[in-house]
Amino acid sequence: MHLPSSRRPRRRPALTAAAALGLLIAAAGIARPAVASAATQDNPPAVPTDLRTSPVTSCDGTTIVGDGDVYLYAKVSDPDGGTLGVDFVLSRHDSQSGEAIAEARVSAASGTNGVYLIRKDKLESAAGGSITEFDWKVRAADSDHTSDWSTPCHFSFDPTHPGTPVITEPGASTVGQPLSIAVSAPGGGTVPAGYRYQLNGGAPVNVSADASGNATITVTPTGSTNVLSVTSVSAGGNYGETASIHIISAPPSTNQADGDLTGDDIPDLLTVGARNGLPSGLWLAPGAGDGHVSTSPTDIGVNGDGRGSHGSPTDFDGSTVITGRFTGGAEQDVLVYFPSGTYAGSGVVVKGNGDGSPLNPVSGNTINMYGGSLQDVYGDNPVQLANAGNISGRSTGYPDLIGISGDSANGYALNLYASGFNAGLFFPVTLNATTPDGTADWNDWTVTTAQLPVPGGGSSTAMFLWNKSTGELDLWENLAADPETGDLTYTAYPVATGWHTGAALSLRAADANGDGVPDLWAVSEGGAVTTDLFTDLSGTAPATVTRVTGTLTAP
Repeated sequence: MHLPSSRRPRRRPALTAAAALGLLIAAAGIARPAVASAATQDNPPAVPTDLRTSPVTSCDGTTIVGDGDVYLYAKVSDPDGGTLGVDFVLSRHDSQSGEAIAEARVSAASGTNGVYLIRKDKLESAAGGSITEFDWKVRAADSDHTSDWSTPCHFSFDPTHPGTPVITEPGASTVGQPLSIAVSAPGGGTVPAGYRYQLNGGAPVNVSADASGNATITVTPTGSTNVLSVTSVSAGGNYGETASIHIISAPPSTNQADGDLTGDDIPDLLTVGARNGLPSGLWLAPGAGDGHVSTSPTDIGVNGDGRGSHGSPTDFDGSTVITGRFTGGAEQDVLVYFPSGTYAGSGVVVKGNGDGSPLNPVSGNTINMYGGSLQDVYGDNPVQLANAGNISGRSTGYPDLIGISGDSANGYALNLYASGFNAGLFFPVTLNATTPDGTADWNDWTVTTAQLPVPGGGSSTAMFLWNKSTGELDLWENLAADPETGDLTYTAYPVATGWHTGAALSLRAADANGDGVPDLWAVSEGGAVTTDLFTDLSGTAPATVTRVTGTLTAP
C-alpha cells in the first residue's frame, strides 16, 4: 500500500564527518576553535631607505670619491617579512635617457641592507678619464609587488692621477727653524687639489691647493741635509707623481739645548747598547717634550767612535756616554769614556751633527782622551763621569766634568774635572763632599746630570744621586765648585725613597718636559724605559713624580 507523499515519514539527512565531529565536541563540552576573520594580507615592500656608500658620500652629490670600487647600500623592508629582491641602477648624471651603466638585482632579508658592488673598471669606463657625477636609485620587490624607486642619490667619481708637482727651490734655511716652500701644478694634465709631503721620511702631511694647483708647505729642517718629497693628490684623493729635493740647512745660530741631539731644542734619550736588551751601538730615542720618547731608536754609533780603522757599533760596548758642547760648538757632542776593561781610563769626544744622524768619527771630528789623563792623586781612573757645565766658574768655553773615583784601600771621592782651554783637556780636583747619607761611600752611588738654563743666559748644573742598594734618590741643584779648595756648594732635595731598589739601570738626566725641573730617564732590561717627571721639590719631603713608560725596540 502506498501512503500519500504528505504522510510519508521524513528521512533524517546523513551526517557529514565534520558535523558528527561537531556533535561529539558539543556533547563533550569542548569549545570550538575561533575562526579567522580574514585571510593574511599580501603587503607590498616599502620604498628602500638609508641609501649610503662606501667610501662614504653625501647623497646630494657634493662628494668626490677616488679611483676605486664603490659599494652601494640601501635598507629594505616588507610588512610581511621574508627575503626581497633589491634592484640597483647606476647612471651618469648627465645622461638624458637615464641609461644604466650598471644595474643588478640582489637579495636581502627584510630589515637588512641590500649591497651592490660597483667595480672601479666599470666606473672608469663610464667616466672617460675625467671627474664624473653618477646617480643611483633602489627599489624592492617580493613575489607579487614592487616598490616605487627611491629618491636618487649622487656622487662624483675621480679616475684622474695628477703628474709630477713643481717644487720651488727654497732660500737659505737653518736647522730647527720653519721654512716655507712653494709648490705648483704640473705643466699639463689634471690640476692637483692638494699635495702630500714628507720631510726626511717623517709622518706625511696633507695640504690643500688653490684652483690653479698652487700651495705653500712649511717644514722645519732637522739636520744639515734634508730630503723633502711632495706627491700630487687629485680631488678624489688619488695619488699622482712624486717630486723630491734636497734642502741644505745651516746649523742653529744659538746653542742647542742640553741633551738635544736632533736640533729641535728638546732633550733626547741616548743610551749605550750591548745591555738592557739593546744591540751594540749608541741608541738615540728623540724626546717628545712631554716625557715620552720614540720607542724606535736609531743607532747613531753605527760608524764606531773613531778609535780604530774599522768603526763598528761594538766600539761603544762597556762605555759611559755623556753629551755636551765638548768641542765648543753649538751642537751637542758625545763624550765616550771607558771606566774599565781594555781601554780603562781613556775616552774620545766625537763631534755631534746636531740633526740626529749617525756620528761621523773621521779625522777632525774626534778628540782622544788618553788613558790616565783623568787619574786622581792615588792613580785611580774615574768609575763614573757626568757633564758638570761650568761649575768651576772658569768659563773656558768647554764643559767641566764631575765624577767618582777611588779604590778599596784609599776610599772613594767625588771629583771635579775642571776643563782646560783646549777641548778634551781636564784637571782632576777632589771635592770636599760627602754623600747624601753623610758618608764617603761614593762607590754605592750613581750620578747623572742635566744643565738648566738660568735667567740672563748660561746654565746651572743639577745632579741626581741614586743609591741602588737602598733606593734613595736625591737631587742637588745649583752646583758650584772651587777648583782651588775643593769646596762644593749646592741645594739639596730628597726626591724619593725606595726608587728602583736593587734594579740594574742606565740613567740619563734631562729637563724632559721643559718645566725647568730636572727629570730622570731610566732604561732597564728588555729596553724598558721610564721617565720620572718631578715637581714640588722640597728640602724636607719627597717630590711629586709623574711616570711615563715605554719600551725601546731596536730595528
